[in-house]
Formats: sequence, C-alpha cells, structure tokens
Amino acid sequence: MEKFSIIIPTYNQLPLLKRALESVLHQQGADYEVIVTDDSDNEEISTYTQSIDNQIIKYFHHKSTGRAADNWNFGLSKADGQYVIVMHHDEAMASSNHLNMMAQALTDADVAIADVEVMNSGKQSSRWLSHLTKKFFCKHPEWLFLQNAIGPTACIAFKRDQQQPFNQDLKWLVDIEWYYRLLKGKRVSICNTCKVQSTHGHAGQISQQMNIMQAFKQDKAIICQTHGNHVGLMLWFYEHLILGTKRLLRRI
Repeated sequence: MEKFSIIIPTYNQLPLLKRALESVLHQQGADYEVIVTDDSDNEEISTYTQSIDNQIIKYFHHKSTGRAADNWNFGLSKADGQYVIVMHHDEAMASSNHLNMMAQALTDADVAIADVEVMNSGKQSSRWLSHLTKKFFCKHPEWLFLQNAIGPTACIAFKRDQQQPFNQDLKWLVDIEWYYRLLKGKRVSICNTCKVQSTHGHAGQISQQMNIMQAFKQDKAIICQTHGNHVGLMLWFYEHLILGTKRLLRRI
C-alpha cells in the first residue's frame, strides 16, 4: 500500500497540470501514487501523462458530467494509500519535503492542514489568518462557512478511513461543506511550515465562470437542509457581511 494517494482532478489545463504533477514528482523520501482524473474534451493530458512513462502516475479518463465534484469523487474512488490529498491542477506543493511533513503531522491526527500561498498574476501573498484563528475554525468547522480559514483542498491531508465524498450538487461551497464534514469531531494537526501554492486568476478557474450569488443561494438551501440552523446562521452572516460587501465593491 502506498503511503499517500495524491489525486489531481484536471480539465483542459495542461500547463497547470504539469506544474502540479512536477511538484509531486519532486517529493523526496516519500511513498506515494499520483491519480490523475481527467474529464478534458481533448487528449493533451492523456498524451502527456503517457509520455512521462512513470508507474507512479495512474491516469484515468472521466466522462464529464458538467459537475466538477463528480470528477473529484471519481479520483477518491481510485485511492489506495493510507493518506489522501486532493490537489487540483492549479495547486502545487511548495517544498520537496511536503509529504514527509504532512505524514509527521498525521502521526497523532486524522487530518493535517498545511498553509497556503496564493499566486495571482505572478504575485505571491500569504493568508492573513493567524495560527490560533485557523486552529479555532478547525475545532469548530461551522465557522468555515463564514470564512475559509483553510484554503484549497490541497492544504488538507487525511487518513483514508476518514474519507468523505464531495457533495456533487453544490457549486460555490462544495469545498467548505466537504471540510465541515471532514473536520467535524476529528483530531486535527496544523502544519504551518508546510505550504501549498494556489494559482488564481487563470482562464479555467471555476469561480470566474460562475454566477456566485445564484450558486450561493442554491448551495445555502441544500446545506441548511442537510446540516441545520447552526450552519445556517453562519451562511446568513456570510451572505450579508462577506458577499454583501463584495457586491458593494463590485468584486462579484
């Protein structure tokens, strides 16, 4: 059994996929498999992964359903490792020791969380949230519906026996709702020395192709029905404080 299963769902973004994949293949002293699940409408990624000729990489074509989370769940179904990371094609591991640090963080935890560096138009920025804030949000994951204190999915590594599927009916809050279920009642370790680089602003970014307010309202109805009023309160604050402010500033 491989120690880590690194799942990379991808769609029509070969340059980003190359960067993500290279960051994994540069990992030192770690046992892992890479699962590429591709629902592209061309064969560029399939051809590229075959050209590498590396048995660590396992390529699977997934017929697109129009819902990104279906491809993410398809990748989860292929994982064999003790630990799992879902890393989208616009994310990358910043260090060649990333997997070793995450494995150490998982020694006495069910879930380990790395820090994130955001790359936007070639500029790099770190998240402002403190270690204590992130620790509080992870202990009380309903607060994540007010503010994503984690970052992208690649920041999370978890033991496979704790695995949760993504809710494929969600669009805007699919990762946050997944974090909520993955973290609730779990032992969590935060590894701030371990960083994930997340590229924003590229043409294929899902959020740039979405009516955010419409998607949020649809997701809110599903989440409130599933998880109850304590989560609904956080979503109310998020809608009126966060999204409301962004609308006033014309950022959405």
